[in-house]
Amino acid sequence: MKHRSPGFTLVELLVTITVTISLAALGMLGYRSAKEKAKSIVEINAARNLITGYLGYAADHSSQVMPGFKADPDAMNLKGELMAFPMNARYPYRLMANVPAIDGIIFYNGNEGLLHKENNDYEISLRPNLGINAELVGGNFGSASALLNAAQTRLVSVYGKYYLSHLSEADDPSKLIVFASSRYTKDEPGYFEIKPPNMTANVWSSDKFEKEGTASKHGYVDFRWSGKAVCAMLGGNVELLDEEQMRDMRRWSIQACRANDEDFRISRQ
Repeated sequence: MKHRSPGFTLVELLVTITVTISLAALGMLGYRSAKEKAKSIVEINAARNLITGYLGYAADHSSQVMPGFKADPDAMNLKGELMAFPMNARYPYRLMANVPAIDGIIFYNGNEGLLHKENNDYEISLRPNLGINAELVGGNFGSASALLNAAQTRLVSVYGKYYLSHLSEADDPSKLIVFASSRYTKDEPGYFEIKPPNMTANVWSSDKFEKEGTASKHGYVDFRWSGKAVCAMLGGNVELLDEEQMRDMRRWSIQACRANDEDFRISRQ
């Protein structure tokens, strides 16, 4: 009678290797999942601090909110030097004085590295982790406005008061998006502005969001947290919203909220 060798057979060895690889893969997936969860918590906490600073600005300006995009001749960079356009029109340098620190609140999860590069004022102004709803909250006072590239005062006479300028104008501030997760390209998180789904016409593509897609197709919003974006509301609350929820114009526009129209478009009055 032959006795079996105490060693592993080839089949047993292959099974052992397969199980080991599978467990290692599961462990790696678990690690990545935990890491992404931790990064999302960092963004949620940063969004809370950011909207607190934004509301602090309004408190200092008799309830008037900070313009979403507007040149500020007094805006300075991290060295205390006056900024030129368009850097002085984007929100990071204009809101910097109202937050405890720019590192960890406006830039984090790797983007803080932008702060430590030499002569990087332009990219710092361009790529904060969260973008601002500039067109409809605070107003876009620059040539990049989606509304005919004209002066804001003339636009109001044509379209009515389509953007919020004071806190009291919001009927439901807890639902009105001020900031949201944004991206510049598929590989570069962070952009200073987010665009609403509609203005006078569709702004967002009807296609479903894809990580490999062009950032502008969804208004530079980045659904990077398992299909959701971190959103800071005018009421000071922070939520995770998916694409369907963010296609609702009532979350972007005071006019849409008053009309109770989730597909609202700005039109001539």
